[in-house]
Parts: sequence; C-alpha cells; structure tokens
Amino acid sequence: MNVTIQISDEAYKALMSGNGRLRGSLGMVSPTEGNFNAYRRDTPKPGNKYIKLPHGRASVGNSHVRLTLRIGLDEADIAPADAIMDESRMASDFVDKVFDGQEF
Repeated sequence: MNVTIQISDEAYKALMSGNGRLRGSLGMVSPTEGNFNAYRRDTPKPGNKYIKLPHGRASVGNSHVRLTLRIGLDEADIAPADAIMDESRMASDFVDKVFDGQEF
C-alpha cells in the first residue's frame, strides 16, 4: 500500500541533513493520505546552564532556576526522600557554582 504524507519544509530539511529520523505524530486524512507533525525539540537557550542528575535535571537561566526530579516508586534500593535530599544538594551546589562564575 502507498500512503502520501505531507510534511513541513523544516521537517524535510531536518530529515535530509540529519540521520534520517524525526520523532512526531502522523495524522491520517484518508486511508491513503496523511500529515506528519514533528515533535518540538528542546534545545538549551544560549546562556542557560544545566546539570544532569540521576533522577532529573537542574538548570539556571537568565531569569529563573529550575529543578526537576522524577523518582520511580518501584526503583530498587532507592528511598525517594533520600534521593530528593541528595539530588537537591547536588543541584544547590551547581547553582552556587554558576552564580560564583566557577566552571562545573
């Protein structure tokens, strides 16, 4: 079966210049015709700094500081409260270093 897919110029350019794969969704208009919508790519903004943590990420921007953690309750040998305390300390150290102008 052949299906015709409509794709944006931007997505096509990314396919041709990259590795040939894009994440997105396909919506069918009819049994033989569809539209492809690429998922938004999160790229760090210039000037933002971030650190990867075992269960999340901490970032410092021009106008905000963010800490995101996601800890699975079924994760072996992990107490969620301990992980939150440990990783928030790591994030706090990172933020201090960024504001002090130190390399990390």
